[in-house]
Amino acid sequence: MELIPDWAPNIHPMIVHFPIALIVGALGADLFSLVLRRWEWLRPATVALYIVGGASAILTYFTGTWAADSVSVAAEAQSLLTQHSNLAWWTMWFFGVYALVRLSTHLWSRTRGSIAVQAALFLVALGGSYLLYETGDHGAEMVYRYGVGVQMPESEQASVEPGLTVGESGWQWQPQSDTAWVGRMRWLEGGPSAVVARLDTLEDGSVALALTPQASVAFALPDTLGAVQVTAELNRDQFDGAVSLLHHVQDAENYDFLAISDRAVQQGRVSGGEETVMDEAAVDQNGWVTVRAVGDGTHFRGYLGSELVTHPHEDAADPGMVGLRLEGAGTVQLRRLTAEAL
Repeated sequence: MELIPDWAPNIHPMIVHFPIALIVGALGADLFSLVLRRWEWLRPATVALYIVGGASAILTYFTGTWAADSVSVAAEAQSLLTQHSNLAWWTMWFFGVYALVRLSTHLWSRTRGSIAVQAALFLVALGGSYLLYETGDHGAEMVYRYGVGVQMPESEQASVEPGLTVGESGWQWQPQSDTAWVGRMRWLEGGPSAVVARLDTLEDGSVALALTPQASVAFALPDTLGAVQVTAELNRDQFDGAVSLLHHVQDAENYDFLAISDRAVQQGRVSGGEETVMDEAAVDQNGWVTVRAVGDGTHFRGYLGSELVTHPHEDAADPGMVGLRLEGAGTVQLRRLTAEAL
């Protein structure tokens, strides 16, 4: 018998309700032991429930981090995932430490039979249950509102007219001509003369912008975004080098990036001109691929198609621009570049 059924994307949904049931049960037992003092067996039973509940919260947190790496998350749910992860982290620490406090108080404290001490500890746990509630609420919203883990949505094909469309929640750029896009971009490295552009008509009738850099080039749309998801639909089969999605760009020497090259994906940060790789993964891909980079607070994620391949954590970046960097020789075909505010 397999531990994870075929219908489950990971083990997290199989155990996520255990800490909820155990901690709520511990709170109920704690309240009854305060009221029914003659039932002395309730006090050690309550402590045992808190210990098992705290341990299950720790286990559930780590299975949740693994789960986040195994499911596809739509742009509108990325910020919710970040909040859920942060709340789960605090819930794990709160009830893990609280369980140890209750155990030590029960075993060694001279005041373990004091109703005042027990009442104070109960109120602390009751306050911590708000963290448990908010964590569960955010997790449920991801599943029942956005279908995270229920369905595996691929990035949708753009349905707007070709060209650059800018809205309140970001922008989307589909190739329209080989020159019209140049003037809308802020050039961070190189310039329009450093890249040869043409329009390619693909077999399915769609149009791609073919970019052949003569030297390293980087450009960004001068539109400032905070938490953001950047999506590019590209083909680099004829390119020998790295294509980087840039986000939170301040200037040519300060930005975050997700770079895809022949055999690897790297997610990192350039600060003061110094590059730091926060996470990387070996990949073997060819043909058209959808690449996504997410920068949301201290959480950074990189996707190839629906698969999460990098997931580092670093200090949150200041709001900035979104763009593209090409470093290498050959031609990159670009069918779409999108920036979505989270």
